[in-house]
Amino acid sequence: MSETTTVYEALPGLKVPLGNALKELTAMWSPVDESGKRKDNEYRASRMNLIVHIGFEASLEEAKSLFQTVINFSHRYPCRMIVLCPQPDSWNSQKDMGCKIFSECVFGEGAGGMSCCEVLILGYTLSDRKYLENQVSVFLETDLPTYYWPTRFGSADLLSDYKFFFKQAERVIFDSSRECFRIDQLDVPEPEKVHDLAYSRLLPIRQSVGQFLSAFSKESIVDSLTEVRLSSSANFKCEGRALMSWVKSALTKCYPTPEEAKDALRFDQEEADGEDAMPIMSFVYSNDNYVTFTIDLAKSEAHVEGDLGNGKQSLTTGVRLLDPETALAEALFHG
Repeated sequence: MSETTTVYEALPGLKVPLGNALKELTAMWSPVDESGKRKDNEYRASRMNLIVHIGFEASLEEAKSLFQTVINFSHRYPCRMIVLCPQPDSWNSQKDMGCKIFSECVFGEGAGGMSCCEVLILGYTLSDRKYLENQVSVFLETDLPTYYWPTRFGSADLLSDYKFFFKQAERVIFDSSRECFRIDQLDVPEPEKVHDLAYSRLLPIRQSVGQFLSAFSKESIVDSLTEVRLSSSANFKCEGRALMSWVKSALTKCYPTPEEAKDALRFDQEEADGEDAMPIMSFVYSNDNYVTFTIDLAKSEAHVEGDLGNGKQSLTTGVRLLDPETALAEALFHG
């Protein structure tokens, strides 16, 4: 098996004995001064633990891209990142789990503008599975909050087996656009902890929709409203589902009870022909009222047009999907 045929081997880092990993990591941050003593590094400051769990379905390039996303994220939010890489049973490694350490420093503007991140990368086979939780517990900084980002597992059942991490984490990050199963299929102790990156990426679009609708009373928005339709390409399917869920939640609050909203409204999401089809969300009324949101991601703009009984109104505003590291921050801290 070549050096780069597994995700663990493909990720950057210095291989170290598992038992010496934290000691070696500390040595990275505490350089030896002229007297031979180690001195504290003022830039080594973490805000949290982030466990990134990369499943067997991830390609090498996908894993490298995800790794870089979290490194970029750590430039703004310093953290201890623990990357877990399951390996095939045929993987040739030392007797223990494989371990790498990685660090990177970034210089910002002004004095004291440097920040550093640290990474522990753990390669394990399924025969090592019974030791995984204990080993990760050793790596965690116990006085800091822990977050968990699993990705590219083959099924909800496989991911649900890691309940220890779901219980430990303040939040669990899920990216529905990457996975082959839906978020509601996960068997997790506290499902409210799970936050979808597809939803987080939509923040500028949600703000644009909300900006337009905020000019109207809730009564005028839902009066005679019968259906909300979303048409988009397959590439926007998961983001579209998240957008429709958000709209449904907001509109339901405009009714006296959820039951009345359910009886009055239908929500329909359909796939348009062509990969370049722009997402179009329409509010359909039983009278002449209408609202249409056309999202042109290629031009980074949204055009909103509608008439809710007081004449036609329109708005064109800039929109985009958040970049990966900003979406990660949105999911972790706001959601």
